[in-house]
Amino acid sequence: MPDRNIAALLMIYRKINAWRSEHAAPLGLSSSQVTIIIETCKNSGISQTELVKRLSHEKSVVAKAIAKLIAAGYITREQNPKDKRAFNLFPTEKAQEVYPMLVEQGDQCMERLTAGLTPEEKEELGVLLEKMVENTQL
Repeated sequence: MPDRNIAALLMIYRKINAWRSEHAAPLGLSSSQVTIIIETCKNSGISQTELVKRLSHEKSVVAKAIAKLIAAGYITREQNPKDKRAFNLFPTEKAQEVYPMLVEQGDQCMERLTAGLTPEEKEELGVLLEKMVENTQL
């Protein structure tokens, strides 16, 4: 059963990335860039270090994605006034404009994934997924 569950999680991950990439492509964005825009819009001024931790990606991968988003005009990066080695990320107006659409696409993705589940099952799934994420932090 564990192998089957892992296979299911991997399939869901691949499908989510494919759907997100498909919807992000017209904007010239990748799936990971969409995630960074969403996190930056939700947490304006987030440190690059905190973003790396939240996304559980390699620093270099996030740094490259951020550099592309800066070049494309979606985010800005400013030196942290308290720690000259750290940088804070801010969404631009361009990011704020696409943010509602990106969130809606995420909502549609979740609706597709949870079709056929009752509201109670959807709630329980959310709780279980949060617990699983917490377990990855141990």
